[in-house]
Amino acid sequence: MTQSGTDASWHWSDYWRDAKPEVLTTGPAGGRRPFEARTLWLSFFSELAPGSHVLDLATGGGQVAGYACEAARLGERAFEVVGVDYADLPLSKGPFRLVGGVRLEQLPFEAATFDAASSQFGIEYADRRAALAELARVLKPGAPALLLMHHENSVITQQARTQLTALDRVEGGGALIRLARQAFRAHQANLSGDKVRAAETAFRKAVARAQTRLGDDARAMTARQYLGFMADLAGRSAAYRPESALQSLAQAETANTAWRRRQHSQIRSALDEAGMSAFLSQARDRGLTVEQKAEAYDDHSALIGWRIRLKKTG
Repeated sequence: MTQSGTDASWHWSDYWRDAKPEVLTTGPAGGRRPFEARTLWLSFFSELAPGSHVLDLATGGGQVAGYACEAARLGERAFEVVGVDYADLPLSKGPFRLVGGVRLEQLPFEAATFDAASSQFGIEYADRRAALAELARVLKPGAPALLLMHHENSVITQQARTQLTALDRVEGGGALIRLARQAFRAHQANLSGDKVRAAETAFRKAVARAQTRLGDDARAMTARQYLGFMADLAGRSAAYRPESALQSLAQAETANTAWRRRQHSQIRSALDEAGMSAFLSQARDRGLTVEQKAEAYDDHSALIGWRIRLKKTG
């Protein structure tokens, strides 16, 4: 999917297009990696009876849906697992069904359809009141739901802020890509040698300034990758066909825009203590019993989110 003013989820569709199985999270050393929650999810799904219908909300690439199927296989039973997501999704390669273009605020299922539900860094992106009402509607009485949700103080949220700040320093308010385009358009237009050299020099100097601003912050991976791409263009401009370089710049700009939107939406969705209290109050108001509220940590004792367990009342 390409960027569209009418498609509010294009930046997520762009991310899941390559059939990534994992969510976008972080490691304790600042390196981005999938948060491994396999043990947690296998434990949850192993509680379910044979033949259970399971709904995974904001499923993305189907990582948690896959854990549900794995738990069923390990328990020598079968589940019917469906994952839904607002974004467009590739065809499922697993023993589950993935459905894209689904709003959590308007689930396409009959009432009391599911025996359990899950969400890993997903439900908090939606209109929470409406999404909780729909979750309560489609769950059978007594059915459990386990949610892993973004935390205001998690390493994931902290890294999103760090990465955005670093990319801002590199991009210089758009100056870097603007000067890159000017350099290759000068080549494309066959301007005089002096004008081409002046455009190339301005681009190289902008790259050097961006390198100084970024420094050696090992956490700034996205900014460092982008700057490496720009440094290669600046240092080897004669090796690139102008049309090819300009196309690569357009693709990089779109990728950066998508990445920024994902990071900003993640930060906005993260809940502090007050936000979580409000979320749980909304859950209770919609017929969901709160069975557990806890902070979730990874294997390195880094805070990665909230762990919330709900149950359909009745």
